[in-house]
Amino acid sequence: MYPVIESLKQDYQQQSGDSIELEAAPSMGDTPQAIPHRLKRHESADVLVMVDYAIKPLEQAKWVDSASHQVLAHSYIAMAVKQGTTPPDISTVAKFKQVLTSASSIAVSDSASGKYIQSKMLDKLQLNPKTAAKITVIPATPVGEAVAQGKAELGFQQNSELKAVKGITIVGLIPPAAQQDTLYGAVITRSSQQQQAAAKFVKYLQSDKAHSVMQEKGLTPY
Repeated sequence: MYPVIESLKQDYQQQSGDSIELEAAPSMGDTPQAIPHRLKRHESADVLVMVDYAIKPLEQAKWVDSASHQVLAHSYIAMAVKQGTTPPDISTVAKFKQVLTSASSIAVSDSASGKYIQSKMLDKLQLNPKTAAKITVIPATPVGEAVAQGKAELGFQQNSELKAVKGITIVGLIPPAAQQDTLYGAVITRSSQQQQAAAKFVKYLQSDKAHSVMQEKGLTPY
């Protein structure tokens, strides 16, 4: 969702008169930059836009206002290769499995898509442990950057996140039988000193303008 909000920032500031300070952070994971760790350190934020299922633990910890929670968009996993590389055919599950089996290295994020690939997708496709051994988890930085730098042959992340990275070719969404529909949501922190402004921004993220940008960036409005 970061690329979406980055694109909307100027429009929102002009029409609302409010200023927005953006900061990227993983929705989950072991990295210190992950949202739960930052909230635990009492770092300030007004609105959190993140993987929707990761909001529930924040509600349970009473770090966010449950009543403000809104689902914003569907997101799907895509695969990327380094720019200049011939994109492999992943149009069927059989071809996708062959690409994974023959790849020398695979990069995934330490957030929702990476956790799904490691914990569910490989089993769903009945791939052997040799494929799992090729996977490197990329913490706190876009998977596409690792692919662009030649650190991994294949990269998997939310389509919207890969679209923001230069130096890669997005092969396409992974096949439906292997896919996961990840929801993104927004929620206001209990510690926010700008509750009304935060609520106004969350409402804006559900507007036609925001939906249009979501679609441009590879997301499907909820």
